[in-house]
Amino acid sequence: MVGTPIPAYLQERGLNFSDFTSVFKGLINDSKKVVTETARFDGKKPAGLEVGDDTWASLTMRVDPLAKAILDPHNLYLGSSLLIAFISLVFVAVKPAPGKFDDLDDFNFDDDFNDKYNAEDDYWKYRDVENNAYSYHSRELARETLVWVVLFALTISAAVGTTAVVAYMLESRNSRIDVFIYEICDEVAERFEQEGYEIEFKSRIVDEGFAGHIMPERAIIFLELDDDEVGRRTQNNGYAPPGGMGTSSGNAPRKKESSFGTINVMVPDGYMPGQVVNVMTPSGLPIMVAVPSGLQPGESFPVQIPAQMYRPRK
Repeated sequence: MVGTPIPAYLQERGLNFSDFTSVFKGLINDSKKVVTETARFDGKKPAGLEVGDDTWASLTMRVDPLAKAILDPHNLYLGSSLLIAFISLVFVAVKPAPGKFDDLDDFNFDDDFNDKYNAEDDYWKYRDVENNAYSYHSRELARETLVWVVLFALTISAAVGTTAVVAYMLESRNSRIDVFIYEICDEVAERFEQEGYEIEFKSRIVDEGFAGHIMPERAIIFLELDDDEVGRRTQNNGYAPPGGMGTSSGNAPRKKESSFGTINVMVPDGYMPGQVVNVMTPSGLPIMVAVPSGLQPGESFPVQIPAQMYRPRK
């Protein structure tokens, strides 16, 4: 192998808040690579990748719909943080306070007033009612504060727990998409090897676990092969004659699965040509398609999707 790896990014490392991204990018210098765009794979060939346009299109047309179905966790964590902040403000506003009893003295301890103006200490004789009232209100305040603390802790724990469950579901969904992209790269690997490149899909969450979930990054890496390596791989692939030409049926080459499937999409009420419709694929992953011109609500049109998204989820 020669040359340096050439990455083609589906998702660059950084913060992404979908619709809020453009606002954040306006506040933060783009050169810092802090805020990134939503995952996609519809850009131009990376510089230095010398493969045919058809070969590149065979990859982008299949990977791009999957890339756009990837969910970014930063939207979840932003929403969760705002919710927790709002809950905290509400609890602070209703937190129990002494209120009208702020001016009451604590009579559990004698003071200098009785010693100064009375010949003998008359604390229990004249001040026991106020002392009992203060003790009662103190105990009541302590109970209300304890209830407040318990409810606040339970509410915040519920919010954090719900966020963790949703994050797990989100990452499980993204992992299924990653598997589909791995399969696509395996299917087109031979075509890229014929043009001198090894292809490999990389997902940061696979390599770095939780750190990859917090700051996800996905890319397809191309590594240039030397002539000897290309020749050896081509020879290993060999040529398999079709069945009935001296090859037993048990060794006959398996028919290659189609790269795409087709689904029919009905134009929803209120949608006009050019508007984007969210469509749920048989795999359970949504895609966005534009309504073709000349169609009215209630009419259907075919949409080609990658075979991985056409296959029903197990």
